[in-house]
Amino acid sequence: MSITQETEIAFLLELHRATEGNPNVQKSMFETGAAIGLAKEQAGKVAEELIGRGWAEVRTLSGGIGITADGIEAAVQHGGSAARSDDAKIGSNPFLDDQGRQAVAQILTAVKSAVARIEADFDRIEEMVIDIKTIDVQMLSPRPKTAVIKAVLRALQNTLSKSGAREIGDRIGKVIA
Repeated sequence: MSITQETEIAFLLELHRATEGNPNVQKSMFETGAAIGLAKEQAGKVAEELIGRGWAEVRTLSGGIGITADGIEAAVQHGGSAARSDDAKIGSNPFLDDQGRQAVAQILTAVKSAVARIEADFDRIEEMVIDIKTIDVQMLSPRPKTAVIKAVLRALQNTLSKSGAREIGDRIGKVIA
């Protein structure tokens, strides 16, 4: 079976829709494929192609996959909705709730995409990558600390703004307000 680019895009758009553009959500590659009319074997092959392109990543050995930041960007370029909520805020509770987790996931996806596009010296890029990893690690906690996330996002906001990515800096400001 030959996989067409149209099939890959359709699968990507369905994964984007099913996950609501949230890189923390996991979906079955087989259910995603079935939603666009693919048999189980075909869905697996298309998912492998998307994983190879960096648009999806394996989450479980039983077929769980998630969309990546690059996948979200590609989906939006192919007509998927920009799953961005300008009014999503982290909140002020000591620990992130579900809405806060989703807000962090959305802004972090945008930050990763912005960092990949900016031109800055190595030390500045390294600083931003370490800040991103700090948030990633904090999000692994069953109770991510709001103050830690906000402090690191403030630092990222400052660094990104100085690096010419003012738009994402402004979005971070709205999320942590």
